[in-house]
Amino acid sequence: MIFGLNFNDFRVLRNSFRMSQAKLADLAGISQGKVSRIEGGTANPETLTLNAMCAALDAELILVPRRISGDVRSMVDRHLNRPASAGGPVISVRDEVFIPDGDP
Repeated sequence: MIFGLNFNDFRVLRNSFRMSQAKLADLAGISQGKVSRIEGGTANPETLTLNAMCAALDAELILVPRRISGDVRSMVDRHLNRPASAGGPVISVRDEVFIPDGDP
C-alpha cells in the first residue's frame, strides 16, 4: 500500500462517471479484478497502473501538501457532486486550486 493514498477515491471518481469496473479495466489495460483490489485497498499497484487508471478517468495523480489537502478534497467533492445544470461560469478544480506565486 502506498502511504497516504486512499484508493477508494478511484471508486468515487469512477462512479461519478457512471463507469463500471470492467469498463475502467478495459480502458486502463488491466483486469477488472485488479481494479477491484486497488479500489478495495488490498493491492499495491505500480505507478504505471495508477497513471493508466487516471488516464482512463481523465484525471491526474498529484501530490498535495497536507496543509491544504482538506481544502483540495472539499473542492474536488464539490466538483464531483455539483448538479449537471449548475449556473454560472464553469470553473475547473485546477483553477480553484491555482495560487499565483507573485511573479509578474
